[in-house]
Amino acid sequence: MAGISPRIRSTALPAYLLLVGRLVLSAAFIMAALPKIQDPVAFGVSVEAYRVITGKLAIWIALALPWLELVTGFGLLIPQIRRGSALIIVLLLILFISLHGSAWARGLDINCGCFSVHASDKAPDYLWLILRNVGLLAACFCVLIRDWQNSEQGTLREGASTS
Repeated sequence: MAGISPRIRSTALPAYLLLVGRLVLSAAFIMAALPKIQDPVAFGVSVEAYRVITGKLAIWIALALPWLELVTGFGLLIPQIRRGSALIIVLLLILFISLHGSAWARGLDINCGCFSVHASDKAPDYLWLILRNVGLLAACFCVLIRDWQNSEQGTLREGASTS
């Protein structure tokens, strides 16, 4: 490592961690979307179980949300749309945390519909669901912050090279 500058050495580990974070986020949203896309009727039942929306709106949510999760999951891997995808994921995670907290507070015993649309005999562990989503949210904020820092540095370099 003697030939590597200290600045490169100090940023290599965070860069790898951010890549891992981006890949985990991407995989989580892609893997969450697939069972919902395969069985939108069962996912619609999960959506209605939260008792926040019902009827046609629940059906539309059950049809659209998995595709949004899939597109944003892949979007995290595409530099041109990475920030937009991450912003949408931040909003989705805040919504999911709120919905889990609401269901927990109201004592609902439901299948969250997160990675499987089929009912489970096991009671939902709302604390785990909320903590998992908070962890994903933190990873998403790290990705966003790093991407903004990189774009600002790129803008500064472009400005310096044109002066």
